[in-house]
Amino acid sequence: MAKRKSQKKAKHSAQSSSDASTAFSQDKFRRNLLLIPLSALLIKLYLIARIPAVPWPSIDPTQYRLGNFWLGADGENYVNGLNALLSNGVLTPEGYDYWPAGYPILLYIFGLPFRSLTLVSAALIQTIIYSLAMAYFIDRIATTRLRRFAIPLALILCFNPTLSFNSYAIGYESPAAALLLVALALLITEFQKKKFGWFSKESLLAALTISLTSFMQPRMVVIGFMIFIIWALATRTKKVALGFLAITIATSLVFPAFLVARNTAATGQAYISTNLGVTMRIGAGPGATGGYGNGGSDLVCPESEGSAADKDNAVVRCVIDWYLENPGEATSLVLRKAVFYWSPWFGPVANGTMARNPWNQNHPLKSTAQNQQGYDLIFGTIGKVVSWLWLLSTIGFMLFGFWILWRANGLERLLGVTSLAVIIINMLVSMATIGDHRFRLPVAGLSLFLQGVGLAWAFSKRVRRSINGEEKLLWKSLTRTTNLPV
Repeated sequence: MAKRKSQKKAKHSAQSSSDASTAFSQDKFRRNLLLIPLSALLIKLYLIARIPAVPWPSIDPTQYRLGNFWLGADGENYVNGLNALLSNGVLTPEGYDYWPAGYPILLYIFGLPFRSLTLVSAALIQTIIYSLAMAYFIDRIATTRLRRFAIPLALILCFNPTLSFNSYAIGYESPAAALLLVALALLITEFQKKKFGWFSKESLLAALTISLTSFMQPRMVVIGFMIFIIWALATRTKKVALGFLAITIATSLVFPAFLVARNTAATGQAYISTNLGVTMRIGAGPGATGGYGNGGSDLVCPESEGSAADKDNAVVRCVIDWYLENPGEATSLVLRKAVFYWSPWFGPVANGTMARNPWNQNHPLKSTAQNQQGYDLIFGTIGKVVSWLWLLSTIGFMLFGFWILWRANGLERLLGVTSLAVIIINMLVSMATIGDHRFRLPVAGLSLFLQGVGLAWAFSKRVRRSINGEEKLLWKSLTRTTNLPV
């Protein structure tokens, strides 16, 4: 009897020792994994310090110090909004009839201690936020069954030149991409803690993160709603899911509601922005190609009375009517916008407003295209074939990564469903307005996540064997069983 107890004690001690060793090994792996985003941050800081001063026509060099930042596609509009805020305060009515005020307000807040260094400090803050977001997301991935995917995913997300370098451009795209990954990482933590009540600390923080993202770009509200709907259906019973959705969606609307209140106080009209109709009109009509600068739209909308918001709504109705009256032409145009959305960042198939992206500005093929022979190579038949292969492989590896996560079931399936749903919604918004590859930047982190999973699985036998064990996703709200755990 004493011998049996001794054997059990020894076995338990060995098991505890093994568990402790495994936990130590996992913690060490996660710590070492953080060296990747740290290295990427140091490299980017070095490159930022070497950016030459650029004489941007829209920037007064006596007001803002030049150098160490890059203007994004809508940079002038954001700087104009910032100037209005500095001159007249947060309730200024200037500059916001067309562009959302959220991003300039953030520039205003972050720049208060710096003034002339506002744009430089914004570029630096965005770069640090991007690196911290990547570190947090990758650390959370390392705690799932995707642990062996963590290194290739970290390399892809941290060193992807288009998305990563864009973090020091003045624009909302990179912060939005980073915050979306933070929100998903927070929900991973909630799932692992099995906190499936009406709300949790993680879900509230995720909702606030989505709210801040929507403050910069209002269409992200729809993406946030979809994320919380999917997680509610997957992790909560019907009754609890309704409470969860009410709390998270209300929290997601906090910052956009502040923006509406600001615009109401400043202009007397309740709106977030009034550029939806203009963008929809550019991408519609008999003379449109679906993108910017590729032929003007011949769509004529009748003049309307009222405020800027009323006029914008009238244009939206006009565009919708044209789509309904011309279904064949509209279908062709919408499909063309989808191709533009997925087009490469540079080359003969590229279509969008990424000309100012830091990586696009310094693309190694740009110098090759300076002479006629290089131009013919890049923009000729060979360049078109390579560009289409890039486009199709991007979509192919993304869908392959989703399929892998779907097969894995459990939390991994939930990550795949959420990522693909967000990407599709963002693409549909582009198809309804303008086909522009820049519009996929805010969700590029999620598409790179799926692509990274697909690439790692395709080229690493070690990774293929890493997802083991049967973990089921219950989809509690969709089951008829009533005795599921809350």
